[in-house]
Amino acid sequence: MSTSLRLALSSHPTEVSREFVRDHLWLSLVLLDGDGVRPVTPNDLEVMDLDAVTAWKLAEALLDRTSRTTDLRPVDTVDGLSFVVSGDGLAATRMTRLTHLLAPMPLGGIVAAVPSRDQLLVVTLDSARAIDALQVLAAALGHAAERAEEPLSDQLFWYDGRRWVPIAVVHATEDITVLPPPDFVRAMNHLAAMDLVSVAGEA
Repeated sequence: MSTSLRLALSSHPTEVSREFVRDHLWLSLVLLDGDGVRPVTPNDLEVMDLDAVTAWKLAEALLDRTSRTTDLRPVDTVDGLSFVVSGDGLAATRMTRLTHLLAPMPLGGIVAAVPSRDQLLVVTLDSARAIDALQVLAAALGHAAERAEEPLSDQLFWYDGRRWVPIAVVHATEDITVLPPPDFVRAMNHLAAMDLVSVAGEA
């Protein structure tokens, strides 16, 4: 049964989990169960003759082995937007490895969306032009979360180089409102200024 151990993002804590984005996302120890997963229980660990620390390390090692930069694929129709392909149906979990997969870190950081366990969408903030990709991502996020059998989150998350920060997204019937934190606005203004310097240098 220990070969079925995995780590998966969840929208709430489980019996064996760690908070990943405060008040939003938890990384949980799960077991493959048919076509889905279920949270690991203390009884499962007893049956496998494993303690929680050892079980977590086994699942973490497997996640590291199965998370590759080549799994990040560009969306052909949207410049700057990428998605993650994973063979285990747990693409969202690779959000926890993005800082390694995308090293060195883009100047403005990374924005990720995890509408369901099997979806991870990413925008790298390497220029102010990334705003266009972010708008597409915010619009697609709500639809993806609505269609998901087990929705994970309809919010955006920004890695600022140190930690993951939620970017509030309000999904209304007619439109979508993104409410970025002040630090994100400053980062985008900095990118815009860098773009201007680059254009001036080319002129």
